Amino acid sequence: MKALIIAAGNGSRLRSHTNGNHKCLIPLLGLRIIERIILSAKETGIIDFVIVTGYEGKSIRNLLKDGERYGVSITYVENKKWEKANGISALRAQKFFVKHFVLLMSDHIFNIDSLRRIQRLRLKTEESALAVDKNLNSTNDVSDTTKVVVKKNRIASLNKNLTDYDAFDTGMFVCSPYVFKALAKSIKNSKNSLSDGMRILIKEGKLRAFDIRENFWADCDTYEDIKFAEKKLMKSLTKSEDGVVSRHFNRKISGFITKTFLINTPITPNIISQIIPILIIPTFFLLATATYPWIFIGGLLIQFMSIVDGCDGEVARLKFLKTKWGAFFDTVIDRYIDIVIIFGMIYGYWLTTHQEIIWTIGFFVVSSLIMDIFTSREINVATRKKIKWPILNVKRDTRLLIFSLGAITNQVFFTMIIMLLLLNFKIIYRLVHAKRMTSAVFPS
Repeated sequence: MKALIIAAGNGSRLRSHTNGNHKCLIPLLGLRIIERIILSAKETGIIDFVIVTGYEGKSIRNLLKDGERYGVSITYVENKKWEKANGISALRAQKFFVKHFVLLMSDHIFNIDSLRRIQRLRLKTEESALAVDKNLNSTNDVSDTTKVVVKKNRIASLNKNLTDYDAFDTGMFVCSPYVFKALAKSIKNSKNSLSDGMRILIKEGKLRAFDIRENFWADCDTYEDIKFAEKKLMKSLTKSEDGVVSRHFNRKISGFITKTFLINTPITPNIISQIIPILIIPTFFLLATATYPWIFIGGLLIQFMSIVDGCDGEVARLKFLKTKWGAFFDTVIDRYIDIVIIFGMIYGYWLTTHQEIIWTIGFFVVSSLIMDIFTSREINVATRKKIKWPILNVKRDTRLLIFSLGAITNQVFFTMIIMLLLLNFKIIYRLVHAKRMTSAVFPS
């Protein structure tokens, strides 16, 4: 599916912050707004774009060029009447679309999943769809947001001035080429906005509603809107698979580090991933001393590495730098770090107490860690289902916090016993639950 992006208007409310440039060229967490829109759309499989320019169109073309460096193809259409409403801009691109296409605004950011899902809608030949948000607390400026009334999955009304409404217009559409006929009819009656054209579709019963289900989106019309968008983007970095420590503690700090020190630099996720193994070297020797204040500092470094470990993924997601190699490399490094931490702690304990039992316990902790990873992967492959944990699910962020507290308090022996019990509880529970889910996992 191709995409049309409207980028012709001058964004008058942001002029004091744009230095004369187009508002879609404003930086937003490491990328220009329009770059973020293009790369988000690319994640859903869209590689052909038509961009309608007007005000400062040359600046947009100078930045994006033909799209090659983004891995996409970009065609430009100029709207010399850009001072007028955006329906005219959309109509200028009519000749490039002969089947359903995605229509996006150059100042609206969105969740990738929303765009991916709306493209899957089965629409009739002349039918279009508008992505709406039924969360009425999702916008920074309600007065300037287009309101929507939805009835039986169709748009019943659309206007900024509605007093009774149940959703917001997110600025994301999948349109039939028939939309151009509606726009032409609207413009002929001196109603030049995109919304005017959509109201014709509404009257004809040809505009469906698509609920984005509270996925994030933001309209970047003002400086306050952009700051609001930043907050939404940073909040979106929390992953469903994040552990409890990462979700409630680590992400707050790693997000601050990413936003303040990393996102506007050339530092890549792989560079961050390579820095962490360097930190494990002094951490090992600090833990191996098993004496204050060195083991205390080692414990702090464990938690610091756990926090920084989130930064590479955050930078990758914000700047669309995710790669399969990067994810694999990060996982391998994580395993090395875990094992080095364990052996640093048990070596220090043995050095100061000479209790050789710690080596046996450490061996079983490492073995349990390996089995935890192995059983998780194999059961997910076999059952294709996620196991719901009845109590705290001890993920890597929690493990590292336990190790960190164990080092800070210099309670290495009890830390290893606790970790051994927690890991084996996970393994046993996982096996029992997998057996219950399907007898095909382990046939008798």
